[in-house]
Amino acid sequence: MKKSQIVIWSILITLVFVHYFYMPEQPEVTRGEMHISFDARECRPDLVDLWNTLAQEQAFSNESAVLIQLNQYIDKDGTVQCTGLHWIGYVDGEEHAYEVYVHQSGNVYYNDQIFDFPMQGVHPLAILREVDRIEFDDLTHGEYNITLTTFKHDGPMTYNKTNGDLYAFADGSLRPLKEATFSSEASRHMIEIFPEIGQSGGITTAESISDHIILFPEQEIARADSVVHA
Repeated sequence: MKKSQIVIWSILITLVFVHYFYMPEQPEVTRGEMHISFDARECRPDLVDLWNTLAQEQAFSNESAVLIQLNQYIDKDGTVQCTGLHWIGYVDGEEHAYEVYVHQSGNVYYNDQIFDFPMQGVHPLAILREVDRIEFDDLTHGEYNITLTTFKHDGPMTYNKTNGDLYAFADGSLRPLKEATFSSEASRHMIEIFPEIGQSGGITTAESISDHIILFPEQEIARADSVVHA
């Protein structure tokens, strides 16, 4: 047997041993699906309406919900192909983690499992309302696909042009920023957008497009210690 094969088999055997003797038992996952009818004229789901539907269909307490992450995949025409939403919610005092995937067809697939890691953060609607206001057509210009994701960040951080194009986002309007500084005590949720820019001979085919756009919703940029506008 070749030396490389011996190494591979050793790793596999070790992983199996660790899984069966050291890994804790995984919580049971409840899976399901449903269908939501979207307005045929719309190219994206209304996230606030989507959340209200999920809150009615699932057993968690709406008031207890804490956003983990939102992901959306948008084509160059501004159509949202898929939305992934992850959050924490409580059911009769028991913490649950939820994952929901919504496709353009209206098909919704969800996972629900018991979670034992209390988290603090914003209610999903605080961010979903802001994402609903983003004009994807203005971002894509009909030239490229984009991925939108939200993240919660903690700890001190100064954002500037090295991180991407920065914007304060309020009432659907973008206001360019040069810099935003947060202290160690300030947590913040950001909306990050990654365009899929075509390459030709190492040169981007879409001019003046950043490969990373960061939006700070109004309530989140208010947590900054200092802000420098462009």
